[in-house]
Amino acid sequence: MREKLKVFGIPIGIMLLFIAALFFHQLLLVKELPQPNWSRSLPLDYTSKERPQVFQNNGELYISSKGKIHAFTINDEMKVADERVIDTTITRGYPFWTDGNEFIYYKDGNLISTQDKEDQILSKEITGLGASANHIYYWSSEQLNEYNVQEGSSREVHTFPSEISDIHAGDDGSAIIQVKQDDTHDFIYYMNENREVSEKPFLLVNTAPNKKVEGLTFKVTDGQLTLLYNEKSRTQGTLSYSTYKVQVPLQELGSSMLTGIKIEFVNKDTGEKLASAGGVQFVDVDGKVSVVFTSEGQRIGDNSAMSLYAAPFQDQGILEGSPLSTTRHVTYSPVPLTDETLVWFNYDGGTYELYGASQNDQVVSESTSWSKRSVKEALNNGVLMMFSSLVTVLTSFYWVLPSLFLLILLYIFRPNAFEKDGISWAEYASIIIFMLMPISYTSNAMNAYFYQVAPEYLVFPGSGYALLLLISVITWVIWKVGRDPDWGSFAGAFYFMGIYILFYITSIGPYIFNLF
Repeated sequence: MREKLKVFGIPIGIMLLFIAALFFHQLLLVKELPQPNWSRSLPLDYTSKERPQVFQNNGELYISSKGKIHAFTINDEMKVADERVIDTTITRGYPFWTDGNEFIYYKDGNLISTQDKEDQILSKEITGLGASANHIYYWSSEQLNEYNVQEGSSREVHTFPSEISDIHAGDDGSAIIQVKQDDTHDFIYYMNENREVSEKPFLLVNTAPNKKVEGLTFKVTDGQLTLLYNEKSRTQGTLSYSTYKVQVPLQELGSSMLTGIKIEFVNKDTGEKLASAGGVQFVDVDGKVSVVFTSEGQRIGDNSAMSLYAAPFQDQGILEGSPLSTTRHVTYSPVPLTDETLVWFNYDGGTYELYGASQNDQVVSESTSWSKRSVKEALNNGVLMMFSSLVTVLTSFYWVLPSLFLLILLYIFRPNAFEKDGISWAEYASIIIFMLMPISYTSNAMNAYFYQVAPEYLVFPGSGYALLLLISVITWVIWKVGRDPDWGSFAGAFYFMGIYILFYITSIGPYIFNLF
């Protein structure tokens, strides 16, 4: 029994320590903040099978889905302080406006107001609707109108040369209006807070099925309009996303047709490019203008995830984004509630779940506590990383081949090399050759992903060589202690190689291949 413990117990014990270190590291990761001053993502106890429509007004969040509107009041502690359910069916795919009592929306070609479960037609034969917290715009073909809630009346604002496609309204009443040029392009007009529309368009954007605008945001500062928009294009079945910026003084709007300048986003923490950026929005964070957007996640477990980022806006071609979300799937509909809180939907492929994050110190501190959800996430990540180490086994099997060939050749042509009492020089030679094999493999395997997900004790300068040396020394000691004197050179060499590979795949292996 003692001999078996010496032969197998010690290697298994050390291997279990490596596995325990992996899971403990994952438990620490689910406590990490996305940024020092932002909380982890907090679930807000709302889910939906269909993609909800969202509207925010007076600190309340209104979510429309499946014939009901859920009204949430979220307090400073990022908890739902109040929730109401209103039986009002909002037409899917169209925005709506509400102050909590009256609901104004598009239905069957009409502008409808619902209050106390009673419907009233405000305007007939409309084409579309756009709303901000304080303003409601709707249009009928080329004619843009505004509905005044306080007065309960509508007025004509402007008539465009062709049909209106969409409107993006600001809180002060200003707006960006898309007007059709043809089936694949829209002209862009600007309307200021006094409802004065630029005489001519200043931009042409794509609206074709394979190349179209998705997401548009704007701001006016010191008499200059800044507009950002996303463009989604599909080429030979491959989707790509681009973000463009247009800046122009207000007095020059319409004097010429402008061209959007492509901007890039990079991860501020790693310097890596953020691909597939979308959903750009100008928001105020800490009193500064920032751009909130979604892009590919770059943390462990983020494969195929679209995370939430914020980048301080600067007049340059590259913006540095910092991750704000710790959710693992696709982020939709980010909405700023205040200058220190954001909410959004996390879509896992079947369900939309409401999440939020805050800069409140108490919320930030409490969000780092372990919960059933976070512990489960850590365990799932650890198990998946252990499975990824099996890929390491499959891709490193060739390490044993040179040693195996050496032993076979010696056994055929120099059999007396194995007849020495104790450990033969052939066994030593095969082990030394084996220890050289992982060097080039490890130097290539320790790529950007490894340095991103591995714990700090594995990523110091020269860590690749140091870790191989450490594994070799530990394996050598165990081999010396555990090797049975009655074993032959083949058994002794493969005992060493087996222990080495087990230690390698449980210490370094989980961080080499990304299976998320």
